[in-house]
Amino acid sequence: MATSYTIPVLEKTFSVIKCISEHDDGLTLSDIVKKIEVPKSTVFKILHTLEKELILEKKSDKYFLGSMLIHYGLHTLSQRDLKGVARPFLSSLMEETGETAHLAVPVGMQTMILDVVLTTHPIRFSSPVGSLFPLHCTSHGKLFLTYNNEFSLEEYFQANTLIKRTENTIIDLEAMQKEIETIRNQGYSMDEVEFVDDIRCCAAPIMDNKGSCIGAIGITSTIITFGKERIGEISKKVKDIALNISTEMGYRG
Repeated sequence: MATSYTIPVLEKTFSVIKCISEHDDGLTLSDIVKKIEVPKSTVFKILHTLEKELILEKKSDKYFLGSMLIHYGLHTLSQRDLKGVARPFLSSLMEETGETAHLAVPVGMQTMILDVVLTTHPIRFSSPVGSLFPLHCTSHGKLFLTYNNEFSLEEYFQANTLIKRTENTIIDLEAMQKEIETIRNQGYSMDEVEFVDDIRCCAAPIMDNKGSCIGAIGITSTIITFGKERIGEISKKVKDIALNISTEMGYRG
């Protein structure tokens, strides 16, 4: 990458983090200055900022990697592990239902497609891996609203301008509260033609060893092949496979 596109202070910051990561017994301010050859005043400001943001932790006069940096690393690792663990289950779900299977994860106040296994049907609908969607009108998104611990449903409604994408899209807070209660009771979520016309989806939550919802697995199909008469059959398969993935991720109920 061209030097003109880099930010010098960020380069120095990453040098500090990398330097500390290579020393399990920690490093003092003087140690870091000697190793990366950056002015002491600059290193001091970087260390102070990183400590404030919990990226680094100071014990006595030494600096160590902090809890937030470890948290970010574990979060990234868990998503990579989730994709690897879920892949064969995605294929199985597609084969058992005959419909496109998808894996999604929460990303702030959105949901992201992490993996997809396409149906062999000539008529099909799918979204590319990496696609971001709103929470209120997708099956996996509504699961993340239901099992979310980072913000309340009220906060989500206040922070977002909810678009009514179809006649069935829920944009009323009270209606969504009832929808979430239904999802909790039945253990799965439906997108009843709420995001795209003529598309129906079903998803169930994936839990980790702490009982937190870290993802969702489900199917996406046209209403031609996924009629209402199949909801009972498909929702059971989706729930069963979601539980199998959760178990692999350490969930014990």
